[in-house]
Amino acid sequence: GIGTIMKARKILVVVSGEDKAEAVWKAFRGPIVPEVPASILQLHPDVTLVGDVSALSRLTEDHE
Repeated sequence: GIGTIMKARKILVVVSGEDKAEAVWKAFRGPIVPEVPASILQLHPDVTLVGDVSALSRLTEDHE
């Protein structure tokens, strides 16, 4: 589960496609909330996010 993931020394997240852009934003820029379990990754000290331009497109936008 999430507890096991958070105990990892390093985490690699790989995303692809425009349909993932909103989820990536919520996970990495949105609030840390139970409704978005991946948002807990914001608290991990060593996460690498790899993705194509489409999947990462919202990270550089202002978003509400």
